[in-house]
Amino acid sequence: MNGRAHQKIAMLSYAIVATIPTINSLMIFNNKYIHIPMGISIIGLGTAALSGLLVDADSHSSKINHINPLTGTSNKAINSIENVLKLLLRLLLGIGSCALILWNSKTIISSLSRIKYLSEYAYIYTYAEIFTYFTSFVFLIIGIISERTYKKIPIIGLIYKKLSFSINKSSNNFKRIAIFLTYVCSSVILAIYNVVNQNDIYVYLICVLLICIATFPHRSFLHSVEGVIVFTISASYVFSKLGYEYLTGCFFVGYISHIYWADIFTKEGVPVLSLPRFIAKALRKLGMHNKFIITLEKIGKIKLKLPPHITTGSELGNLFEVIYIILLLIVVVIGFIVYGGEFRVI
Repeated sequence: MNGRAHQKIAMLSYAIVATIPTINSLMIFNNKYIHIPMGISIIGLGTAALSGLLVDADSHSSKINHINPLTGTSNKAINSIENVLKLLLRLLLGIGSCALILWNSKTIISSLSRIKYLSEYAYIYTYAEIFTYFTSFVFLIIGIISERTYKKIPIIGLIYKKLSFSINKSSNNFKRIAIFLTYVCSSVILAIYNVVNQNDIYVYLICVLLICIATFPHRSFLHSVEGVIVFTISASYVFSKLGYEYLTGCFFVGYISHIYWADIFTKEGVPVLSLPRFIAKALRKLGMHNKFIITLEKIGKIKLKLPPHITTGSELGNLFEVIYIILLLIVVVIGFIVYGGEFRVI
């Protein structure tokens, strides 16, 4: 699902838990570590929305990395360079095409003059420069105005597709590098600050999480049970420092809504556990091969999936997202009316 859908699902999920007593009283939402008060908090909605996006922080194209000032700025800069390179490529192909036409103008005009229905108007095509300049103008204008249309031009469009694909690939690689450096450097700076000032073990945990965001592949650690636990513990530490412990519950609901109430319906599914797979991979690199490693690999491959197994961005996927969000909204409205829900700022 896309970022906007996850954001809405996270907010609505928190609203449901904070409005319907039966759901609110479930042990998962009210226990020694997590407590979600009845009544919808505006700050709680924001916290749930943010945690719902945080799960995709390991993807360079995610909404959370566009919102993040550091990664967002680098992404915008790389996108701008990518767009300029594609525009220059289209202009270069257009100019090259025009030069090719000019070079073969006599042959082109001669061929046109032999066409039965055009032969009587052949004198029009004696002006090779006019024909060439007009063609160049068309190529250049199409290249500037519409990339989609440019891709449909025979031969030239195919060449452009292949070259622009290489530009896209390089752009994505640079975005991954930029995000990697952003989170790793943030982790190092935070760790140094913690050593000098606090030396708090929970701050080191946050540093480790930043490294995990930078290094783990998408839909692995952040989408697993381990990710839920470690990120919730880190959030609990931050919110307790701020004096708003109840926001841990809001964070928790938003986080799990992304994984188990949204991505679980996708074709890729979500991993039950992620660490066994990476441990097995590390052990294999050390030259170890035994049944234990095979078992770890099998556990790491287990994924949770529920129908309709949608693909993000597809027509079915977009339709499912809309229907799902509407249903959640209906549940919130009914719960609010039946149980006399309330809003508060904090």
